[in-house]
Amino acid sequence: MHALGRTLGLAAGLFSLAALAAGADGSWTDCAPPLRLTPDPAGRTFHVATWGTNPGTCPGDGYTFRTIGAAAKCARGKDTIYVHAGTYGPVLISNLWPSDRVLITNAPGESPVIDGWSGVADYAAILGLWQVSNFAIQGLTVRNTGVSDAEHGGYGIRVSQSTHVKLYFNTVHDTARHGIITDGHQMEVVGNEVYNTVMRNRWWQADYWDAAVASDPHRNQWGYKLIGNSIHDSWGECADVLAVDGATVEGNKISSCVSANLFISGSRNVTVNRNWIFAANDQYNRPDYAYRATGILLANEGSSVGWSVSNVRITNNIVEWVSQGLRYWHARTGGAVADTYGNLYVGFNNFNRTQFGPIRFDAPDGGWPSAGSRLHHNLVLNQSGYSWFSTDSWGAWDVEGNWNYGPSTTASSPGIADTWGSYIPAYELKPGSVIRWTVAPWSEPEMPSVDYHCQSRSQDDWNTPGAVN
Repeated sequence: MHALGRTLGLAAGLFSLAALAAGADGSWTDCAPPLRLTPDPAGRTFHVATWGTNPGTCPGDGYTFRTIGAAAKCARGKDTIYVHAGTYGPVLISNLWPSDRVLITNAPGESPVIDGWSGVADYAAILGLWQVSNFAIQGLTVRNTGVSDAEHGGYGIRVSQSTHVKLYFNTVHDTARHGIITDGHQMEVVGNEVYNTVMRNRWWQADYWDAAVASDPHRNQWGYKLIGNSIHDSWGECADVLAVDGATVEGNKISSCVSANLFISGSRNVTVNRNWIFAANDQYNRPDYAYRATGILLANEGSSVGWSVSNVRITNNIVEWVSQGLRYWHARTGGAVADTYGNLYVGFNNFNRTQFGPIRFDAPDGGWPSAGSRLHHNLVLNQSGYSWFSTDSWGAWDVEGNWNYGPSTTASSPGIADTWGSYIPAYELKPGSVIRWTVAPWSEPEMPSVDYHCQSRSQDDWNTPGAVN
C-alpha cells in the first residue's frame, strides 16, 4: 500500500486443553470462538521432532521426520503431521497437491517454534507454501525474519499460487513485511495472533508498506476467511482484504496499526461482522499526518486487479478511538476497475471517540456510486466536532434509525454502561436506556440475526440499534 495515498479528506476435538496453549488460542472473543482443526481418523499420522531423521524414501505410518518439509512430501490426503516442541529453521512446502487436507499441527500440549533466526532473505518467508493445495498449518509460533533496512525483508507466513490453505491458531510476530500474506483461492486465516509486523517501517522511510495480515493484491482471488484473529501492533496496516470476491471478516480483535486497521480494497461480496477495532494509543500515528489509523477503510486502490467495492455488509462492529470509524477513500481516476462503490449495508454498529467525523464517504469516480446503500440503526458517539456522517452523494444513501450523540449524553440517553468506551462491557445497556427496543418487529429486513455477543435478534421482537442488543 502506498505510504502517502490516504488522507482523511475532511474539511472440542481430539486435542487436550493443554494443546490450546500452542500458538494463538482465539480466547479473546466472548462468543462463537473458532474451533481448532482435528485430525482425520482415516489418515495416517507422522511426527516431526528435532531428534528425527529424514529418510531417503517415504516411510510408513508413525515415522518421525526431522523437518516439516520432508514430512509434507510424504503425506497424502487426510494425513496428520504432529510437530513436537523445539525450534526449527525456515520451512518451504512446494508443488504438493494432495487430494484431501493434510494437517500440520503442534503435538498436543507442545509449542513448536519456526524461527527465521533474523536471516530471512528479501521477499522470502519463515514459513512458505508455494503452489500447494489442501494444506492446513495450526498451532505453530512463527517469528524473527530480521529487519535489515526500511526497504527490504521477509514475511512470516507466505502462501503463493495456492488453493484451499488453512492457517489456524498460529502466533506470528517480528516480521519485516507481512506477518501473513496469502495468494490464491479459498484461504482461511482463523484464530491466529499476529503482532510486531512490518517492522521495516519503524523508521518511517519506506515508500510502500504492508499489513500484518493480507490477501495479495496482484491477482483476483475467490474465497477468503479472516475469523477470530487478534491482529495488533503493526508498523503497517492491520488487516487487508484485497482483490477478493467472497470474503468473511468476523470476530476479530484488530488494533494499533498504521493508516488502516481493516482495509477492504478492490473486493466484493464481503461480510464484516462482530469485529472490535480500536487504537490503544498514539504509537502508530503516521508522522506525516499525526493521527490514528482509520477503523474500516474501503477503497479501490488497484486500477487493474479486483472489482469495484460492492455488496459489502458491515454489521455488529465496535469501532472506537480511531481517526475515523468508517471511510470510503476515492483513491484514483480511470483504470479497468472503476473507483466506485455500491450496495453497502452499514447497520447495527457502534462508532465511538473518533478524532474526526465518524463516517465519511468520498465522491467516487464519476461522482455517483454504482448502486444505492443503507446506513441503518447505528449508535454513534461523536466527540469530534465534525459531522457524524458526511458524503458528497447523499442521494445514494438511505439513512434511518441511527442514534447520533455529540458531547452531551445522560445516564439513560443513550444509556450504555460507559460512553468513554475502550472495553467491550462499556457498551452494555443500562436499565432505562432510551435506545433499547426501538427497532420495531419486521421493520429492518437486513438486520443481522444475532448481535456482537451472539445474542438473538429476532424479526418477531423489538430490537436495539448498535452492536449490542
